[in-house]
Amino acid sequence: MRWLLHIAAAVALLVSATPARSAGWGAEYFPNVELTTDSGEVVRFFDDLVEDKVVMINFIYTTCVDVCPMETAQLVQVQRILGDRLGKDVFFYSISIDPEHDTPEVLAEYKQRFRADWTFLTGNDDDITLLRKKLGLYIEEIQDGSNNHNVNMVIGNQATGRWMKRSPFENPHVLADQIGNWLHGWKAAPVQQADYATAPELRSISKGEQLFRTRCTSCHTITGKEPEDALGPDLIGVTKQRDPEWLLNWLRAPDQMLRDEDPTAMALLEKYNGLPMPNLRLNRKEVDDLLDYIASETARLERVAKLQEPAPSIPGTPDEDIVAVMNAWIRATDPGAKANAGYMTLINLADSELRLMAVNSPAFDNVEMHEMGLSNGMMKMSELDFVSIPPNGQARFAPGGQHLMMHGPAGGHLPAGETVDMTLEFDGGQQQTITVKVIGK
Repeated sequence: MRWLLHIAAAVALLVSATPARSAGWGAEYFPNVELTTDSGEVVRFFDDLVEDKVVMINFIYTTCVDVCPMETAQLVQVQRILGDRLGKDVFFYSISIDPEHDTPEVLAEYKQRFRADWTFLTGNDDDITLLRKKLGLYIEEIQDGSNNHNVNMVIGNQATGRWMKRSPFENPHVLADQIGNWLHGWKAAPVQQADYATAPELRSISKGEQLFRTRCTSCHTITGKEPEDALGPDLIGVTKQRDPEWLLNWLRAPDQMLRDEDPTAMALLEKYNGLPMPNLRLNRKEVDDLLDYIASETARLERVAKLQEPAPSIPGTPDEDIVAVMNAWIRATDPGAKANAGYMTLINLADSELRLMAVNSPAFDNVEMHEMGLSNGMMKMSELDFVSIPPNGQARFAPGGQHLMMHGPAGGHLPAGETVDMTLEFDGGQQQTITVKVIGK
């Protein structure tokens, strides 16, 4: 009996301690420091911003060229999902870690560029550092005098003491659900038992699609129907509209192109409310994967649109292309070079395999399909009899892998900017002629 009494006393202590733990995330825990909003209003962190509120708090700085713009754009997506709840029963706060530069006027301009409807704040540098530490968003090891910082954010309900650290790059619908439902005491419906045999088969997602979904969707779409409040252009057909080299440079270092005042980059900056493209820190392989996905998604949507078109009233319409050809280019060479290399991505929109049997061009004496591969520990080049393009799939000619080897330029040296016609020959005798641009590399 004495043992049971001890257990009952311990349970009573645990129950009575629960409110105390929640109260620990109150005025005695949070520094009630003064901050200044983007409209110039002076507020207290605890009294005015978080007490009895459901909040999202993150830290940014306006001169950041990579993560902070992506984070803000992602939260704009969450803002759209929450709608008019933002500012009523859900509150967002973005606090600058560079208060010397980020004055209320600078924050107001940054907020306007992103069409953000939440509060941006600045204040004393020491106070902001203290807040970052209290919220668990300060990493001592990366403080090197720059603006390196933890890009996580915190969401919480101060009244209940429920707080969570979240990634701003989580799916915006998941974030909106966590902020708008979980933190307000939402409870899940009873779990229904289900048979795994009825589970749908998951679609395989390419590397490029993964990159687009995680890095690009906060600002861009690939639909051909750009929203009025878009933060960046719709990307359908962009691989056909822009020069491949320009796209490569833009995706790898947009901040450098803006500093160099590239005309196209500056036009995009002006068109989209002065909002610069962030530097996504992509390597060459990631850029290629991303562009391949944009190209294949463009081709898929064009195919869907074609199928939805009414039948032509006049017979004799031209035959459709056999494959969609994206990112086609050949490398410019020095005068006197006896061989050249060509690259492209071929997308098969049919439900059956295609085989590319040969490539011919009047600009060259001979064109061969080659592949680089390991042989006895050494990289060697071998000629291919054909290249298979799987149904609804693609074949890629790229540096370091399958490529076109073109011998003896018939007209001499081909400088950058020229174009070359090539004819693709498929099994069954089908042919398709394409025009390829010469690019300096």
